[in-house]
Formats: sequence, structure tokens, C-alpha cells
Amino acid sequence: MLAASLPDRREGPGARHNGRVDSHEPDFIVVGDKVALGPLRRDLAADYARWMNQLEVRSGLDHMGIATPESQERWVQENLERGAKREPEAVEFTVYDRTDSVPVGTAGLFGIVHAHGNAGFAIALGERRGQGLGTEATRLVLDFAFHVLQLRNVLLETLEWNAAGLAAYERAGFRRIGVRRGARISRGRRTDVVLMDAVPEDFGPSVLR
Repeated sequence: MLAASLPDRREGPGARHNGRVDSHEPDFIVVGDKVALGPLRRDLAADYARWMNQLEVRSGLDHMGIATPESQERWVQENLERGAKREPEAVEFTVYDRTDSVPVGTAGLFGIVHAHGNAGFAIALGERRGQGLGTEATRLVLDFAFHVLQLRNVLLETLEWNAAGLAAYERAGFRRIGVRRGARISRGRRTDVVLMDAVPEDFGPSVLR
């Protein structure tokens, strides 16, 4: 799965801590400075569908179908089941802007193979792109991958024209490892797919500790 385009408010220092921030915020699993990650929610299925159908999001994904609240409800249920296993096969999060706890997208890991310590990564911001939220959400997912799931390698695929996204992924900890030449039709022409991966040795300190 291709990661969505990230044509990527700062709350101030000292805001990093994990868990529920106050009684008015949703249940958060991972908390950063600008964003927080929480579980998928069935009541957000219509929002997930609306985001998936946005041209800015669709152009960076390999999903060509039309999303509906019903299809996203099934997607939520399937991912909740995969993520609840003792060794989860996927971990998908809702991304929240911490300034007002509004959900702005989804991000997570798929195709997790614990025996090899690897997984794929995908993100789709449906709201508030261009504010750095995607960069931090990406980094928080990697933090969870390395320091909770103990994975050793996370793979990302994105399109060559997505310069802002490529820069954001590199800021979050991904590195380019190769190119699949002409592997995708995008914007009406054949486009290279850039392969990137992240490993814990390059990641740095965790906000989860």
C-alpha cells in the first residue's frame, strides 16, 4: 500500500507524555507535541470514507475504489481484530490534532511479520495537511513499532512526485533505499515508486519512555 501524499501548531515544550491528557480528550495511545494517536473508531467511518475519497489523498494511495461509510466500517472492524491479537497483524491509528483533539487522518502498520520484525507503513491525512502533523504522526507510529512491537524494519512506498511527502518521511526517520521504475500510473503517466525504510538504529530516543 502506498503512503498518502503529505504536502506536510506547536503546543509548546514539555507536552510529551502518554495516556489520556484530560477528561475531555479521546482515549490516546501515544501522545506527541502536536498530535496524538488513538484507536480506530466505528463512529468515524464516514470521516474515514470522506478522507479516502479526497483527490489529494487518493492520488497517493493504491486504492482506486470509492470508499463508503459501510466499507470503512468493515475496514475498521477488520483492523481492530488484526490489532487485538497477541501478536498483531496490523496496528492502525486515528490521528488527532492535539490543539483541539479533532481527528485529522489515519496512520499505521500493516503486514506485520513478527518472526522477521518487519511491517509496512501507510498514512492518510484528510484534514489540516501542510502543518507538520503528518511528520509527527509518522514518527509516533515508528516509535510504537520499534519500542512497543519491537520491530526492526518498517517499509514505506510513495510516489516520486511527492516531494513534500518524501521530505516529511525523511524528517520522521525514513531513508530512501531504492526505486521501482515506472511501477505506478499517477496523474495520467507512469511514475516511479520510491522505497523507503526505517530502522531503530537511526531513530533516536523514544517518547514512550
